[in-house]
Amino acid sequence: MAEPTRPRHVLVSDTAIIVYLALLTLALHFATNNRYGYHRDELYFIACGQHLAWGYVDHAPLVPLIARLSGAVFGYSLFGLRFLPAVAGALLVLLTGLMVRELGGGRFGQFLGALSALVAPVFLRADNMLCLPAFEQLLWALCCYVVILLIKKDNPRLWPLIGLLVGVGLLTKHSILFFVLGLAAGMLLTRQRKFFLSPWLWGGVAIAFVIFLPNLVWQMSNGWPTLEFLRNLNRAVMARISPLEFLAGQVLYINPVNFPVWVAGLCYFLFAKDGARYRLFGWSYLAVIALLIAAKSKVYYLTPAYPVLLAGGALVLERFGAQAKRRWFRPAFVAWLVAGGVVMAPLGLPILPIERLEGYTAAVTGNLLKNSHEVVHDYRDMFGWQNLVRTVARVYNSLPPEQRAKCPVFAGNYGEAAAIDLWGARYGLPHAISGDKTYYLWGPGNQPGELVLVLGVPADRLKGVFGEIRKVGLVRSPHALENHVPIYLGTKIRAPLREIWPVTKSYGP
Repeated sequence: MAEPTRPRHVLVSDTAIIVYLALLTLALHFATNNRYGYHRDELYFIACGQHLAWGYVDHAPLVPLIARLSGAVFGYSLFGLRFLPAVAGALLVLLTGLMVRELGGGRFGQFLGALSALVAPVFLRADNMLCLPAFEQLLWALCCYVVILLIKKDNPRLWPLIGLLVGVGLLTKHSILFFVLGLAAGMLLTRQRKFFLSPWLWGGVAIAFVIFLPNLVWQMSNGWPTLEFLRNLNRAVMARISPLEFLAGQVLYINPVNFPVWVAGLCYFLFAKDGARYRLFGWSYLAVIALLIAAKSKVYYLTPAYPVLLAGGALVLERFGAQAKRRWFRPAFVAWLVAGGVVMAPLGLPILPIERLEGYTAAVTGNLLKNSHEVVHDYRDMFGWQNLVRTVARVYNSLPPEQRAKCPVFAGNYGEAAAIDLWGARYGLPHAISGDKTYYLWGPGNQPGELVLVLGVPADRLKGVFGEIRKVGLVRSPHALENHVPIYLGTKIRAPLREIWPVTKSYGP
């Protein structure tokens, strides 16, 4: 008679293995997330956190609140700002492994799913700084996890929890609506359409709507600025991204070594007999990718849809490697993922010197993402900000005291303005004003603007506003996007600053 199988010790249990991978993810972020500097968007979120509201021109309200809380606890240090995103990244890895378990996967499948999420550079990149995708992709994965539980247990009482997660997601990043639309399409095309008759589902919809309502009211009260911003973004950026580039980006951002994993997951949800009850995930993915291609979306907008595909694929590959004649497969595939993760890691973590990053990225991506600025340009946006503030301060403090007292500093974009707002006071600078994004809504203040120090605005755009324009400085930051930024002193303004403020409005990318 065979002896009963002893339960594994907690430190080597199935759960412990994926927890270790989550902790490794956390350690990677803590070890690297202060190698470069503050990102433009992080500076902006800090500024928005000083003007808490239910909405902003180009994003939802939750991340500025997180920035405000991080500042209260950590004093706006890089580690403090990036602590919660790093935790979100670790939880995403853990959730991917847990989804494999709920789908029926064993120890190796759970490990494989978590490892595949860990080596995806797009997840590492998002979770290495304070940004909207860091929390959106976690919330999307949480929704998928709860949907798996709901279907597995046939428990419609979980719909209100999904509604809560979607509501919080809408206050994080509006694009979680893609998850909602994809889920609805997947349900309509599968046996899960039965849930449309459940009052619990509509209760979840009501919860999501109530949570989102304050942001919706803010949008209505301010003339739907986010819609205007998205229209401008579509014309200026998204129209340059071809369908081929979008599809190639999916392979590169999730990591080419993960391609067989998520494709296997997609096939599992669409075609496998035991995947039939979860088939809505396959249709959901196809619906969302079709929508995003039609809308000429940014490449990374689809990435929150991949953890559940990686989970399904890990289940398939675990079964494939379970046969005795394929014992080689499991260690070989783990080595494949680890090697690919190491090669692609500089795209997700600030490991390389910035001057080497562009060449390395072009080499490993085949230069296929020329119109997708999220890789190299995103890193370059972590350089030069404090130098910019010091340069502006030198110019500002060279003015006579009587001029400084009535001279606002106008920044051409929200990054410049937010950098001045964070560090300018230590150099004697006033808070910046700008017409870019939500800074426009905050207005020009009470200064008449008889003379204005203008940063980063072309001289030809200033001629209709000032009678005289004089170049008084130049910001040089070799590794930064904000390089060779001109500084002008505008005098003899043609009308009070508050009257001409509408012409400064910029809701573009």
